[in-house]
Amino acid sequence: MSKANSSVPNIGDKAPDFQLPDINMKMHKLRDYSGGKIVLAFFPAAESPTCTAEMCSFRDSMTDLQQSGARIIGISVDGPFANKIFTENRHLNFDLLSDYKRETINKYGVVMENLGPLEGYNAAKRSIFILDENYNIIYKWVSDVPTIEPNYEEINAILKKTN
Repeated sequence: MSKANSSVPNIGDKAPDFQLPDINMKMHKLRDYSGGKIVLAFFPAAESPTCTAEMCSFRDSMTDLQQSGARIIGISVDGPFANKIFTENRHLNFDLLSDYKRETINKYGVVMENLGPLEGYNAAKRSIFILDENYNIIYKWVSDVPTIEPNYEEINAILKKTN
């Protein structure tokens, strides 16, 4: 863990690249999402109550996000099949990517060790990284408490300010 934590990206840093499968197991790199700002929304577990509320909030504000020139990408350690069910059940209108190897949560320094009572099951901390058109981090929020949702008004304000 200490090796990953020594290079945790911060505001002003270039966002670490990744290659992760979507719900149809098509691989995506960060660089595939070009042409505007990117909201990386790391979440602990598909279909859990807080994750559902968060992803549905992003779904419901998609028009505003797009008007700000932003794309949302959800990332969890859940497998593509679980993310697909989550996408279908909740009618999500943005990509969910599977960090099943847990490499990306390590690169971003957002590893939540021992999800609830599941010792040894590492998940993503609920985290938001907003990237500019050059993949530089312009906003970062990481929660150590998985039941806390991000501040959506703050995210929208950042996206509008940098529009």
